[in-house]
Amino acid sequence: MGSLVERLRECGHLLQVALDFTDLRDAVRIGSLTSLGPAVILEAGTPLIKSEGMKSVDILRSLPGRHLVMADTKTADVGGLEAKLAFEHGADAMSVLAASSEETIKEAVREAESVGKDVYVDLIGFTELDSWLKKAKGAGAHVAVIHIGIDVQRALGITAAQATDIVRRAKDVFGGPVAVAGGIKPSDVSALASAGADIIIIGSAITKSSDPAAAAKAALDGLRPRCQ
Repeated sequence: MGSLVERLRECGHLLQVALDFTDLRDAVRIGSLTSLGPAVILEAGTPLIKSEGMKSVDILRSLPGRHLVMADTKTADVGGLEAKLAFEHGADAMSVLAASSEETIKEAVREAESVGKDVYVDLIGFTELDSWLKKAKGAGAHVAVIHIGIDVQRALGITAAQATDIVRRAKDVFGGPVAVAGGIKPSDVSALASAGADIIIIGSAITKSSDPAAAAKAALDGLRPRCQ
């Protein structure tokens, strides 16, 4: 168990703000507005890391406050190397794709546990929920992410807010912390938390809001974390 899972135990639930920008200045602006305390994770989104590199993780780490930082690397190979890079730049957690090999997940987990950090396994595009979750669990992953990707949201008109049954199943099979992402709004948070989600990941409903701080606060109000 690393720093992020320890914080989750302290707070009960966490809000992750997905900073899926390609310009670091935008990420810093929204991150500064939404780092509202210890129950917030600022995510260096995959587009941000690809555009700006790991310096984006460093800079999110340097923002004032007790927030956590997650690097959404979506690693598919060389799990140990990419985990090492993320943690050296200040991330509390990084992500590996559930579709990757079990050994890739294990390598990332080994690196994480050597420095007191955590690994998310992202089930985006899952075809067999139970088997993918069991692979993640067997490899020692710390957090399982139920993720309805943007392309699927647009094509099928569905979001993670409609996935409460999947969240419940994931909680049963994985047995550890479950995060959920994909088109979630602050008004969806309470129902997802009640279904068993420990970490709620919200992107555009906060980052594109006319008042990102208020949107983040509304999501936190729905989560009701124990820590302030």
